[in-house]
Amino acid sequence: MAKVKTKINEPEKTNIKGRFIVLAAIAIFISIVYSYKLRWLGDDIFIGLRYVQNFLDGNGLVYNKGEKVEGFTDFLWIMLISFFSWMKCNPLTTVQTLGIVSAVGTLTIFSVIIYKISSRLAIFIIPFVTLALALNYDFNTWSTSGLEASFFSFLLSSSFYIYFFSAFLEKKKLVLSGLFICLALLTRPDTLLILFVANGLIVLYHLINKNSIPKIISLLFLFNLSIIFIYIPYFIWRYNYYGFIFPNTYYDKLGNESLFSKGFYYIWLYFKPHFISFLILFLPPFIFFPILKNKPLLKLKEFLSDNWNAAYATCIAIVYSYLLGFVAKVGGDFMYARFIIPIAPFIYFIIFYSILKLSKPTYLNIIFVLLLCGSFVETKLRLAIFQALDKNGKEITTLNRDIADERYVYTSYFKIEEEIKLGKAIHRAFDGINAKLLIRGGQACMGYYANFPYVQEFHGLTDTLIAHSVIKTRGRIGHEKHGTTEYFQNKGIHFLFNRTPLSKDQFKYAQLDVPPYSIRTEIITYNNVIIGQLKQRLGDGFKYTDFQAYLDDYIQNKLPLETKEALKADYDNFYLYYFKHNDDKVREGIFLSALAKI
Repeated sequence: MAKVKTKINEPEKTNIKGRFIVLAAIAIFISIVYSYKLRWLGDDIFIGLRYVQNFLDGNGLVYNKGEKVEGFTDFLWIMLISFFSWMKCNPLTTVQTLGIVSAVGTLTIFSVIIYKISSRLAIFIIPFVTLALALNYDFNTWSTSGLEASFFSFLLSSSFYIYFFSAFLEKKKLVLSGLFICLALLTRPDTLLILFVANGLIVLYHLINKNSIPKIISLLFLFNLSIIFIYIPYFIWRYNYYGFIFPNTYYDKLGNESLFSKGFYYIWLYFKPHFISFLILFLPPFIFFPILKNKPLLKLKEFLSDNWNAAYATCIAIVYSYLLGFVAKVGGDFMYARFIIPIAPFIYFIIFYSILKLSKPTYLNIIFVLLLCGSFVETKLRLAIFQALDKNGKEITTLNRDIADERYVYTSYFKIEEEIKLGKAIHRAFDGINAKLLIRGGQACMGYYANFPYVQEFHGLTDTLIAHSVIKTRGRIGHEKHGTTEYFQNKGIHFLFNRTPLSKDQFKYAQLDVPPYSIRTEIITYNNVIIGQLKQRLGDGFKYTDFQAYLDDYIQNKLPLETKEALKADYDNFYLYYFKHNDDKVREGIFLSALAKI
């Protein structure tokens, strides 16, 4: 590491501090402005907001009243939103504000960490980690997504700071850092891997230092105190409430299986434009190979005796374990960078500390500035990885092997502002009508504002039967499972709006005219009461096939000419669409009689 000065006068110390604070403040300001400029909301947060709505309405922590399905993974994030919603804060403003505040918290934590290192060395070092994060397009993008990525990163960063860089005594460090790990686990279940690695590192460190087993157990107890007294009671409650060990989304997204080929591509796709991050592969070996060359145990013990060296080694262990044991294993995600951004601060810290150990003090800031200049190139490359040419040679933004630039999707294709307006318009049309809605990809926002008594999510995020179903062929991560038309009809789901129809039957197609929208509609199950209510309310604004009249025409003109097989197929279709959900014994009896006679 850069050589420590033996003496530093007070004016020089003040000068270093002043310059550092100015640069860190500029970096944080850049991040706030950048995040605000990129602000957006991902569709998935609206699944969480429906849970919040039902929770505050006294229906329990459920997506649909009466169905206990854990269709979220971010319990603590949901509770935070619930608290501010209970305080009458706008939930959309809340999630974006909390995201930016969390990002600022992370930036502040790493600014303090770099400053402490700089102060101990008595040299001025620019706040590299803070600046690198502030210039990272995806770090700022996910700050305002509405999802928990930024908050999760803040909790992990807080635990890291408390244990390695705070002035607390060891026991207090263990308890407080363990508390923030517990909060992170309440926010994202993949923290289990980080918790396991952290416990393993504590054991390893104290074994290297030849501490007694009773002492190690007592230290582990302190570190896991919050897990024992907060998380375990919470886990017992949620297991009894929802009935499964993991959230429903874990089973729906096949978290219990492995898909390393897609997972490694997901990681590669992040590192490819964010090429500075590749240094975590190349720099650490130059530090650890000399340690492991001769008398490795003794040298490792000496290396880890410095608390900040231990922090560096911990960062490497956590980042590598998380990338390989979680991100790569589960196949990554369909949302670009989402799973990697929470550990981005630790990636930059590894790079920072590696350079600090390998370079002379004179060159430190030059190297850091050059790397930061590369951030501008990174942003350009980042935006290019989703660019392609259509058949006419026009440049378009598209998927990259099933991975989406999620922000672009919801600011260009399915604009959240428009989805909100559409959802509110549909709610006006259906308010007071006991209908059930099916939502497909990108429609959680519309479903939230349409506010039907029952909303069915197509891919099974809020449905245990779909989530626990078996698939034979892996596909796009997070979209591999879905319900069938027959399943939705058996559940009595009524409508699907503005998406590719499930059926080719023309009689199931309809149109809702709710100014200013003409909404393409598929009737999944035909309910006489609901259809009548809509017709009375919308008049000519509801265009549909009167299925009773359709059946009468079929019975008169087509039924006598059908073969038994064709008639049986049509009856089965009509049964799930109509007869199962309406009391029409006369028409159904005609079909049954005809089938019996053939």
